[in-house]
Amino acid sequence: MDVYNRRLQDVGQLAEAFLEAPAPDLRDLADLTVMAASFDYQVKNGGFAQLFFNGGYDLLEPYEVMLHTVDAERTAAFYVRAITLCADHADDFHLVMATFTHPCQLNIDLLMLSMEYLRENHFDTEVARFLEYAEATFANVPLPGVEPGTEPSESPT
Repeated sequence: MDVYNRRLQDVGQLAEAFLEAPAPDLRDLADLTVMAASFDYQVKNGGFAQLFFNGGYDLLEPYEVMLHTVDAERTAAFYVRAITLCADHADDFHLVMATFTHPCQLNIDLLMLSMEYLRENHFDTEVARFLEYAEATFANVPLPGVEPGTEPSESPT
């Protein structure tokens, strides 16, 4: 069994094609899907510290919004706990954001929280309904830049 939610990763890759879609609702759905796939990948690969380091400061709030939007409330609670640890250790947090492997209490605390989260891993269950919706939506919309009746790898004649 994959560590990552394979279906979410596949739909996330498909959603990337719609990030520049002309319809704002489709762009928003694509953005949420890509963020959910990124969250799943980053946290399962290296915990909350990796998620924060690779996402940077600009994604701290959008990740929380995404979790609430896709109804991942248990996962959001873990995320808020991780953010609270960062706020409680602000100086260390800035060092961790600059150097992912910075040895400090914050990294230890984030690792412990990540292990607790991964033992429970509610995100796969919580994101399932959203994933069904996103997958169905993207399946019913032609890929941008691909003519109807052709495969994305085919060039139009």
